[in-house]
Amino acid sequence: MKRILLIIGVLLTSQSFAAAPTFCSSPTMAHQSGCVSTCSAIASAGSFSLSDGNYGRCLGKATSDILTIYKIELGRVEIGNEQRCTIWEGDDLTFDLSGAKTSINSKFPIDLSSCTKGVEFDVIYMTLDRYNKFAAEAVFPDNSGKIARTTSTYAAKDGAADNSDIDSWRDTGYVDTSKYYMKPDAGITYGHFKKLSEAPSDTDLVNSSNVEMYIDMYKDNYVNFTDSSSRTGFLCAAGDVNDCNANIADNKMIAMMNPNLFPMTGLPLTLKEGDKTLNIEYVKYASDRSGETEHVGAYFLWYNDGGTLKYIGVMQEDGGGELIIGKPGSADGL
Repeated sequence: MKRILLIIGVLLTSQSFAAAPTFCSSPTMAHQSGCVSTCSAIASAGSFSLSDGNYGRCLGKATSDILTIYKIELGRVEIGNEQRCTIWEGDDLTFDLSGAKTSINSKFPIDLSSCTKGVEFDVIYMTLDRYNKFAAEAVFPDNSGKIARTTSTYAAKDGAADNSDIDSWRDTGYVDTSKYYMKPDAGITYGHFKKLSEAPSDTDLVNSSNVEMYIDMYKDNYVNFTDSSSRTGFLCAAGDVNDCNANIADNKMIAMMNPNLFPMTGLPLTLKEGDKTLNIEYVKYASDRSGETEHVGAYFLWYNDGGTLKYIGVMQEDGGGELIIGKPGSADGL
């Protein structure tokens, strides 16, 4: 019998249980606290403004966001007493997070037999593919009618030998065409963007297709997580030893899914004798919210080059969702 392991349910409207984005009523290229602006909304409102020589970003639409799960473990966040136990491992699950409604069946059910009864479990350790296959598009926010898309130029996995040496794989501006990722300039510290071309471009890609690009999710850790000593084998956020991920062999990573950091219900839970299995459901917000101007999934980076707007790179953006851990029980009771 096949058991549904994960259900990707798309919500068409915002719910209170997760941090869905609020779209700015007056969309601009400048950051506004508490809301986000899509490129299409800026173009529609005629509110585009970006000074010559400056960078700006706005939201485009993700059309593909492929994630693969290899293993799921229950565990504890307590360092030295993690009590990790595998509850699912088998037919690698691959699904699209870009907004299509999907139900995924696993021929291997969740099995709680290796977990110690009476222990309070408060975190899920999920082994994932480090690389998402990601595709996206955005209209030029200057209302020119042109389209930017993910492209093939830097679509492959990059060959950086030591990802912990950020300068070996992330360009500052467009100095080194051998590097697949970049940040705009030395003064901007957030994240990293996958390059879309070897140089800033204003080519209209309206007649092209959105190319799936490999995005290395673990690179975010080297950029944003600086604590490598508190939790053995993991990189953690500075000042938070419960917000951690680990890099393991074969281009895989382990993500700590902590309910205090990630919208989740069902944890903590304490297993009792007779608990054999449970269901896990992931509910994700829809990538399209309202018409052509409200969508999520991708930040596109732009540059004003002497009055000509050019696209630079793309970055994934999480549209929000919730992981729901079902009540444990016997195999017949679920």
